[in-house]
This record gives sequence, C-alpha cells and structure tokens, in this order.
Amino acid sequence: MHILLSPPQLLDLKSIFTSAPVIYSLLLLMSIASMGIWLYSLITFRPSDTMPETFRKELRALLEKEQFDRAHQLCSAKNNLLSALMKTGLTTRALGPEVMIDAMKSEGKRASTALWQRLSLLNDIVVIAPMLGLLGTVIGMFYAFYDVNRSIESINALFDGLGIAVGTTVVGLIVAILAMTFHTTLKYRVLRTLSCVESEALTLSALLRR
Repeated sequence: MHILLSPPQLLDLKSIFTSAPVIYSLLLLMSIASMGIWLYSLITFRPSDTMPETFRKELRALLEKEQFDRAHQLCSAKNNLLSALMKTGLTTRALGPEVMIDAMKSEGKRASTALWQRLSLLNDIVVIAPMLGLLGTVIGMFYAFYDVNRSIESINALFDGLGIAVGTTVVGLIVAILAMTFHTTLKYRVLRTLSCVESEALTLSALLRR
C-alpha cells in the first residue's frame, strides 16, 4: 500500500504582501528604521570617541599642573562627551564644588539626550509593531467572516485567507523581537559608556577642587 504525499506548498510572498500591503509596508519601514538607529548609534557612540585616551591624558596633565586656562582651551577645541563635561566644570569651578558637580551632571544629561531619544524610538517600535501586526490580522479576519452566506468552496478559501491574515501578526512579532534586541544591546552600551565617562569626569573634577 502506497501513500501518496502531496508536495509541500511554498509560501506565496506576493499574495501575502498584497493581502495587507499597508501593514506590511509599515512593518518593513519599522524594521529598517530600528536597524538604522542601532547601527548609527553604534558607529557614532564609541568609547574611543566619547573619551579619547590621548585627550584624557593631556587634560589630566594640565589639571595636575593647575593650568586651568589651557585645560579650558583644550576642552573647547575638542568635540567629545568628556570634553563637554570638563569644559562645564572648568567654567563653573569658581562657583563652588557643589555648583560645579551639578552643572557637569546637567551637561551630561543634555549631551546624552539624543541617545536616550533613539532608545525611546526603539522601545516605541517594540510596542507598536506587534499591535500593528495584530491589527492587520483582525482586519483580515473581519473581512473573512463578514459574508455569512458561503459555499463549501468559499469556506475553503476562507481558511486560506485566514492563514494569510495571521502573517501580519507573525511579521509584527519578528520586527518587535529584532527591535527589542537592538534596544537591549544599545542600552547596555550607552549605560556602560556613560558610566565610564562619568567616573572619569568625577575623578578629574577632584583636581579642580584643590
């Protein structure tokens, strides 16, 4: 006795996309946006850029020699996170240590605002993507069940349509998982880098309070 097995059916991506082109297009844009935000942040926010080793050593040498004016000029000439913090500290050092530390913390928050905004965008994609996918599935099921007068053939077509409609939820979950991965890895790198810069800035600020 031979059992004839039907060949496996391949997914028709064109039919799947045309079933909900707006939803799939939005999910595709979200996936591209999340990857773009992640790659851009990794490239532009590297520890070597936020706190260059040569700049840190040169600044420390000037502060140890109490050459504060030259240190201020050095920080003004450089464009990195540590230089921005130390420039603020050098500017406000005459107002007292408490005012100086508060000003440096405020400058750190201001300088890192763009990074936290990118993380917030990734988090928004994590939340919106599955909801958008579920919306596409619900809309597809609504149109599938709207016509109650169906024949046997139309019922078979109904289940095929439901299978296609569920695709938006699957894609939405995939986009959300990718965005969540990007958000987690980027947040870890941001927190680690900011912690290192803050620690170094506090160490150097001790030379300003002498």
